[in-house]
Formats: sequence, structure tokens, C-alpha cells
Amino acid sequence: MDDMKVVKPMSETPLTPYVRWAQHHTYLKEYYIERHIWDHEFILIDSGIMKITIGDTVYHAKKDDCIILRPYVYHKIEWGGEDCSQPHVHFDFFEQPDSADVTVSMLQTHQMTPKQHTYFRKNYFKENNLEIPYVISLKNPSLVRTLLYRIIDEFTYKMPYADVMMRGAMTALIAAVLRDHNLAKVTSYSPYFEALNELINYMMENVDEPLTLSDFAGQMKMTEWHLIQNFKSHFNTTPMKYFSRLRYNRAKNLLQYTHLSIKEVAYKLSFESPQSFSRWFKMLDGHPPITYHKKNANRP
Repeated sequence: MDDMKVVKPMSETPLTPYVRWAQHHTYLKEYYIERHIWDHEFILIDSGIMKITIGDTVYHAKKDDCIILRPYVYHKIEWGGEDCSQPHVHFDFFEQPDSADVTVSMLQTHQMTPKQHTYFRKNYFKENNLEIPYVISLKNPSLVRTLLYRIIDEFTYKMPYADVMMRGAMTALIAAVLRDHNLAKVTSYSPYFEALNELINYMMENVDEPLTLSDFAGQMKMTEWHLIQNFKSHFNTTPMKYFSRLRYNRAKNLLQYTHLSIKEVAYKLSFESPQSFSRWFKMLDGHPPITYHKKNANRP
């Protein structure tokens, strides 16, 4: 479909995002700022209204709107009539040698030093001819919200391997925002899409449980046959294969990044025994979990 072509540059040039700052913030009546930023920023409106001027255009962003700010583009943020709760993240699409040295800009270009003028990143959307608006009304805000808060938690608490977790979550967040925008443009947009994304969120939240096709059909309030057909038409796989892949990735993460034994991982993922877990893992991986554990253990 021509409407989907804008996502291609992401697959041609793998992203290596660098998270500069991630925080949840509430804009009160007194808040006001005018600036040019050096990097990119995603802002999700959780509640309230944000009045934001980008270039010469004034927007009143509301709940579940995503604001996408770009380098060197003037913007002004002020109170929009209601206090505004908004998680946000500043980032580079590609980590650069000076990524750790560049801060978050609170300045306009005329206030910057010559050195600070060198901080401006390339506008990823302009460089890749992506026609993405500055404000998007999300069709699936729950996925974007989950990923954004995951990034904020990793940035805030700095647990072991936080940089790896943030890079993965940031890549997923970028893809989720671009996919949401593109699917919203497709005239044949499925009425099941939002519900199916909620189902995927349900799978992610219950990845440690041995859920069945019957469980998923019950969540969707449709027959198992209809669920399989609708799921395959959107994601090119079945619900159970998708869920099994989530559990497989979860198992690998537990084996690689925790001190849990194979037996403990098996029971954490609700398998009846370590033996049944080993058979399942080998079926997906080609090797038993003990082999993966010995080869990849990288625990803090």
C-alpha cells in the first residue's frame, strides 16, 4: 500500500536511539517557554490541554495527542486553559559521539553560543522525506503510553542495563508512533485494530501466565476462528504464535539478565515442570535452555 511506504527508511537504516532526558511533568498556569531544541522530542498528553505554537501554527493538544518536536524548529509552550500532564522524552534517532555531552535546550537560537549551534541534530523526518505532522491524535495511545513510561522508569531508576532497555523501548516507541500515524491514514482501517492492540497489551501484561486461545477470544468477545482470522490479517501470524514468541523472549531475558535458575524461570513462566519448559524452549530455539543460559549469561 502506498500509504505504508513512509516506514521503509527505518528498516533500511537501523536506529540506534539515544535517550537524553525522560520525565513526567505537569504544566501549570504559570508555565511558559519559547525555544529551539537541538534534538527530537515526543510529548504525550495524558490529561489537560497544552497550547503549543510550532513555527507559525498554534495547536491545542488534548488527551492522547502525541506532539513530535524537531531540531531547529521554533516552538512556544504555554498554559492551554487546563493543567497539562505530559510524559515526554528527548532523544537522538542515532547515537552520536557527542550525544552524552548535548543537553536539553531551553534557549532560542539568538541566545545560543557558537558551540551550542553545533549541537543541532539532523531532522530525521525531513532527511527521510517523512510527512509526519507535529501533532498526532493517536489511535492506540495505550501502547505509546506503556513504552513511554517504561523509558521514563529506566531513565529515572538507572537499573543495570538501563541503556539497553531504553534503546529497545525507544526504538519500539518510534515505530509505534509512526505505525499509528500510517494506519490512521489507511481508508480501509479495520474496526478491530484498536481492540487487537489492546489484546497485545493484555498479552504483554500477562506474559508469565499460560494463557490460551480461549482466553484471548474471551478478551475479544469473538469466536476463536474469527480471532485467528482478524489477528492474522493485521499481524501476519496467529495469536498463539505471537504470544509464544513473547514468552520465548521473556524466557531469554530471564536466563540472560537475572540470577534465576532454569527451574525458577520455568515456574515463573507457569510451566508445570522444568522438563516441560525445556522441551518448549528447545522447540523454539533449537537448543535447550541450559545451552542458551551458558552461552549468553550476562548477569549484573
